[in-house]
Amino acid sequence: MPTRTNQQVQRTRAIILGSVAVVIVAVIAYGAYYSLSGPSGSGVAANEHYTLIENPPRRRAGEDIVVHEYFSYACVHCSNFEPLVHAWSEDLPDGVRLVRSPALFDALWGLLAQSYYALEQLGALEANHDRLFRAIHDNGRVFRSAEMVADFVDGNGTTAEEFLAAFTSPDVVRATRDADRRMRDVGINSVPSLVVAEKYKINMNVGRRASLDVADQLIAMVLAGAESPDAQGAGAPR
Repeated sequence: MPTRTNQQVQRTRAIILGSVAVVIVAVIAYGAYYSLSGPSGSGVAANEHYTLIENPPRRRAGEDIVVHEYFSYACVHCSNFEPLVHAWSEDLPDGVRLVRSPALFDALWGLLAQSYYALEQLGALEANHDRLFRAIHDNGRVFRSAEMVADFVDGNGTTAEEFLAAFTSPDVVRATRDADRRMRDVGINSVPSLVVAEKYKINMNVGRRASLDVADQLIAMVLAGAESPDAQGAGAPR
């Protein structure tokens, strides 16, 4: 038969374990809120959910609202984000479109960025976009040359010869250079990153799903003409 002291120890232990369980549940719920939900219902705030980009170009009347996704095939976080952002882009309002912009943080990332534009020019991007992510992050492939990428995409919407011709074409070289300039102008230093209307750089620390909710709210602001005074005043052409 347990003694009075043992009973007290057991009760104390039960209280401690119960408290720990409550803390664990709270931490999980807190993490789930930021990874799965977002600032719905409370609005978005500058410096918390996004930062304003200095001197953005003015959007002409009737021009599409562009959401740029800065990414790289070499980035595992971009690979994990891809299914979410793809599904989200399928349901964008009229007059809003997603534009992917590959990041060029080093030579290998630059190779993959130029490959992206070569595949886009050939109309073979859809056939190879997910394949490249899977090859790199699921199968450990490393692409160190255009020839290696050409061999990989051969027979998937294009040929190796067509890919290599497109890779060095003036249009693809120019698109890659423009992507690098755009990345630097906006101040992208990590990927994935989302920029709405070339004005709002979303704070990706809110979580992947939540970042798309922030994008939705910023898009709604732009469509309604309800942008913040700071954003409206920062639109001098550059």
